Amino acid sequence: MKKNILIISIYYPPIQSIASNRIYSFAKYLDKEKYNVYVHTLGNENSVESDDDIVVQRVKNDVLFRPLLFTKRTNKFIHYSKVIYNKFVKYFFEDEYRGWISESLDILPQFIKEKNIDILISSYAPTAPHSVALELKKEFPYLKWIADMRDEMSQSLGLPLKLKEKYQKLENEIFTYVNAMTSVSKPLVDEFASLSSNQNVIFREIRNGYDFKLEERKSNNDVFTISYTGNFYGDINPTNFLKALNNLFQKDNRKKILIQFVGVKTHFEIPDLLKDKVKVIASVKHSQAIEIMKKSDALLLIHPTNGRKGVYTGKLFEYLASLKPIIALIDEEDVASKLIQEANAGYISDNTNIGKIEMILEEAHKEWKEKQKREFNIDIIKKHHRKEQVKRLEKVIEEVCNER
Repeated sequence: MKKNILIISIYYPPIQSIASNRIYSFAKYLDKEKYNVYVHTLGNENSVESDDDIVVQRVKNDVLFRPLLFTKRTNKFIHYSKVIYNKFVKYFFEDEYRGWISESLDILPQFIKEKNIDILISSYAPTAPHSVALELKKEFPYLKWIADMRDEMSQSLGLPLKLKEKYQKLENEIFTYVNAMTSVSKPLVDEFASLSSNQNVIFREIRNGYDFKLEERKSNNDVFTISYTGNFYGDINPTNFLKALNNLFQKDNRKKILIQFVGVKTHFEIPDLLKDKVKVIASVKHSQAIEIMKKSDALLLIHPTNGRKGVYTGKLFEYLASLKPIIALIDEEDVASKLIQEANAGYISDNTNIGKIEMILEEAHKEWKEKQKREFNIDIIKKHHRKEQVKRLEKVIEEVCNER
């Protein structure tokens, strides 16, 4: 007999984010011969729709001050105005999704009874889906509950004390009632496990991934083309990369190199020597970004070492599947570095080591110039298709359903 699964998440298409992609992949790739899948998410209006054997129930966040959704691309001013407004709402209100929580808890108990729901899967961040799942688990103790954690909660860096205490309280309640907890990397899984005193909770890793067909393109561009896709935020910026590249051109300006920053906001200075070698491309559709990756000669990944472990970054998996060498300016001891090495997928330097960045740029340029064939570890890369990662989720579901 099929199990009935209810996925609870704020993020789901058409909202655009890595979080939406993760939850959509859960719903999309769970085996429909084993499971009936229902999604409860956020919408501008209350509605129910069916898409590819997935029933999607949308509930609005009916409060005066509520977060704005990013459902389509907008210009820079509108985008950042939304970001600032959302920060205001989160700071001044106890829970920015309080209307959605209230409406969800009015609707879902009857829905659970009607659909004979067996399993809850809730997604953080934000906390609202876990808050809803927690109350449902209390009301229906027979439900199996899997809490999916895309990020740290109480252990997030730089949390205000009030928010940290709030998250710790919620975490402790989750650990009391949850059957399993999943997260995007083993260091994060281990961190959550260390915080729990409940020995019955199952902790498992389910990574993010890519969702397109592997397709190796062998032709080189006439100019060595390095692409970065996505935005820069926090301490993630190309300053040290551009310094290293500028140093190389001061030594030898004959190299043919083009840097493409795709979908970024240029809050950084481009050295004069590089202005004709750097191209900033406005926001493009996700499918177009993937095509740009596949047509590049190398891909730039930046994530400075900051003490936070277990960071793959969402774009890494799509970079891997593009089968182009990755120039990775990342923590050399963290999970992303190890995965790139296992997949034989590129070059790695700490983002602060300008000399080493110069060196790996030279190596990547040589690989392109000499048309060397890189032997990617395809088996490792294939394991990171989202369909393969959802198989890990199915194993967790089997584990919790077999608990006594």
